[in-house]
This record gives sequence, C-alpha cells and structure tokens, in this order.
Amino acid sequence: ARLRNMGGGWTDLGVRADPDNPLALREHLATAVALGYATVATDTRVDAGDKAAGREFARGLDPIDPAALASALADASARGARPVLRRLTRLTIRFGEPGELQATLNAHDRLVRAYDILALEPTTERALASACANRRCDVIALALGARPSFRLRAGAVRAAASNGIAFEVAYVWALMDTTARRNFFANAAALVRACGGGGD
Repeated sequence: ARLRNMGGGWTDLGVRADPDNPLALREHLATAVALGYATVATDTRVDAGDKAAGREFARGLDPIDPAALASALADASARGARPVLRRLTRLTIRFGEPGELQATLNAHDRLVRAYDILALEPTTERALASACANRRCDVIALALGARPSFRLRAGAVRAAASNGIAFEVAYVWALMDTTARRNFFANAAALVRACGGGGD
C-alpha cells in the first residue's frame, strides 16, 4: 500500500516523535540525513483506550519546528551529506483487545486518517488476528526482544500479507542485552517461518 511509494533513498519508519524534546529530534534528523536517509517517519505511540489519545494524535501531526529542521539539514550538509529530507507521519497504536482498538479508531477517525502510516502493535493473539485483518493497517509492530505472549500463526500472517500489511522487524533489540538478542533472533525466525506459510 502506502509503504511501496517511498521514493528513492533509505527510509527510517521509526523516528520517535516527542514534542517535548525537540533537541533529540533535531539530532536524530541530522544523523539520518548524514547517513543517507531520504525519508523519515516521525512515530507517535499511543495505547488504545488512553484518555489522552486524542491530544497525542493531534500533537503527532504538528509540523517539525522549521528552525530545528533547518539546523538539522545544515549540520548534515556540513558533514558532506545532501541536505534533503522527506518527513512522513506515523501513528502506532498498542492494543490487547480488538474492541478497544476499534473504539479508539472510531472516536478519532479524522485524526487517524491524517497520518501517512498506521501501525498496530498487538499484545495478544486476538489482537494479532485483528491487526492482520485490518485493512487500514500499514505496519504490524511486534516486541521481538521480549518472550512472546502468543504464537505467530501462519494463517494470520498470510491474512496480513494479502491485505498488503508489512511486519516491522526493529533490529534495536539485537543491539541490547543477551536475553533481548536471544529473544529477537528466535522471534524473527518464527516470523519468517510464519511468512513462509508454515503450519499453524
């Protein structure tokens, strides 16, 4: 779906959007440009059912401060990088109950649709099945550094593939402690098997 139209250059879909820490965002953007990234998605993360969800949804759509962006591009240019960067907006909703997710999507439909990318982070098997069948979803994010609380069933994964949904494999877990690395590789292998059409 929308993930196939990113254009040229590398893309980082997980730049944490924190309006309260513009300095960290500026540094992240400058580093991304210097490393050759042409597109970044600033990621707003919210738990379904959170009473402050609407406010966070709105804040995540705020434009990047022009001064911070100009400063980031100037820093990257000084390092010899081409000072060009496309910004997308991403919304990641963590949920355990499908009904709770649907209520959140319905209550904030206009704001949710304003985002370029909708990612879902299921925490239960029921939530995973719901995310895989959700035609509005672009990305399914999984906590691959932790012990899985549910099985990755091939049927659900195939449903996601048929709906054009991508699974996110965030390699940050591979750079952490031994337990997180072990869980990451085991979970990533399970995801690959499920994507290959293994048994349920």
